[in-house]
Amino acid sequence: MISEIEENDIAFTAMWSNMTILECGYFFANQNLQNDIFFDKLTNITCLSEKMIEEALSLFQKNNTRPFVYVLDNPELEELLRKKGFTLYDTQHVLKKTGNSKQENLAVHHIARKDSLLWSDIFCRSFDCPEWIDEVNSIVRNSISNVEYLVDSEYNGSCVALFEKGSVLGLYCLGTVKENRKKGLARLLINYAIDQARLRNLEFLMLETYGLDGLLDFYSNLGFEKVYEKKIYSI
Repeated sequence: MISEIEENDIAFTAMWSNMTILECGYFFANQNLQNDIFFDKLTNITCLSEKMIEEALSLFQKNNTRPFVYVLDNPELEELLRKKGFTLYDTQHVLKKTGNSKQENLAVHHIARKDSLLWSDIFCRSFDCPEWIDEVNSIVRNSISNVEYLVDSEYNGSCVALFEKGSVLGLYCLGTVKENRKKGLARLLINYAIDQARLRNLEFLMLETYGLDGLLDFYSNLGFEKVYEKKIYSI
């Protein structure tokens, strides 16, 4: 299960960031999405290699972005990172959900290339990154044949990206603009994704959330359960 989820994450991230395969890990960076904990990272590390950590640090520096290193159950790697000056920054919780949604009216709008800017604008306003809009719009247009980009139909105030790989449906980039929060829009998009996983006979819907965002209770109340977690180190 973990390998399927990690493959989904890597494949989705590769459509938003430039990927470099290192000795035993995947390095991602996008100079136009700098210092982002999700899009600029070293992840899926499968060995203990000081040389690779040094190479990754050089790549982070070359891309002028803050280093984020994801660690899955590897105390020795954590110790190596601490020796290199890293400290624990956050924890990424990986959750899954199966079954049906509880919402009948799932009014969503499927984004096409002609209205990619709508999704991009909602995303950038939701995450307070207006300077990213041109890059985000370019990414959406270039990946729209592989990723489903959705917004709510009533307010155009919430967005999500769904990516299917293998038997897993991944939910990414869920955001709601400030003035449209607390209206159930994110919940609507999540419920739509849950139904899609069921209708496509996929094993489950997965998503990732960060501890600092404080959304674990929100997702738990929707029936999500934690599969595993990754510690994130930074400098």
